[in-house]
Amino acid sequence: MTKRVTPSISVVIPLFNKADFVEEAIASVQKQSLPAAEIIVIDDGSTDGSAACVERLAVPQLRLIRQRNAGVASARNCGIQEAKGDIVAFLDADDRYLPGFIAAIHGLAADFPQAGLLGTAYRRFWDDGRFASNPLHKSITLRRGLVPNFYTAWCRSAFTSTSSLAARRAVFSEPSQRFPVGEKLGEDQDLWFRIAERYPVAFDPAVCAEYRMGVPASATTSSSVQILLPCYIRLSERLERGDVPEFLQSGARRLLASHLLNVARARLVSGDIRGAWQMAADSRAAGNTFYRLRTGFLIAVAAMRCGGLK
Repeated sequence: MTKRVTPSISVVIPLFNKADFVEEAIASVQKQSLPAAEIIVIDDGSTDGSAACVERLAVPQLRLIRQRNAGVASARNCGIQEAKGDIVAFLDADDRYLPGFIAAIHGLAADFPQAGLLGTAYRRFWDDGRFASNPLHKSITLRRGLVPNFYTAWCRSAFTSTSSLAARRAVFSEPSQRFPVGEKLGEDQDLWFRIAERYPVAFDPAVCAEYRMGVPASATTSSSVQILLPCYIRLSERLERGDVPEFLQSGARRLLASHLLNVARARLVSGDIRGAWQMAADSRAAGNTFYRLRTGFLIAVAAMRCGGLK
């Protein structure tokens, strides 16, 4: 009988001014039913004493690396460069793992050796004790295994998050396979999209990580969604060049269309009826016909109420 080799897992934690949360994040790694080989905290120029909080911890497998502030993508890329494990997992400093996360990633890696990206479901939580799980597309709700079509499933819901994902270190062998530096929203999606276009994605629908809500400095609460994000611009360019595998193209076009229409709706809510119309009228929005019709109807009603496009 062939003995199953257990891969080593490096957990990368980018850190910027999360002194109130980082110890809890690290503790969640320590509480795993299977241990991580190492925990790499990349302090991205924190000014609130976050790095000192990490230094006080007596955790044998913990390494703290300091760098000048360059953004979360740069910090994660530094962690990739420093990681020694066979698999690299990413945990934001204000999120946390549930005790079975690393065991779930180990299982996926062993059972689906062809997969480059490995993830579990996650849930959102608030400091007042509330929790909310993300709805999962029917193709992945009841089955643990390879995601049949990553873009189709992602279009239905962001079924996994950066803090519930891991990737084989071999995926990062090419320098181009990194997080895009200097972008505040979608920089993580950009890398996951590009990996999913080249490797199968394995997913466990068990909830094994938690994403903290209500953090004032979080990009998801402080940034506008009224522009087409760079990760979707690049997805559009890859579709135009034919770089996206054929079996993924339909789902990718639907996802791109959905993003355009989400931006249109955000502009509509802000009162920018003309800007909303421009997004909905974009030919790429045709990839999600029903959503486009509903969005167009909302824009038309708003325009009639206001006496035209403004």
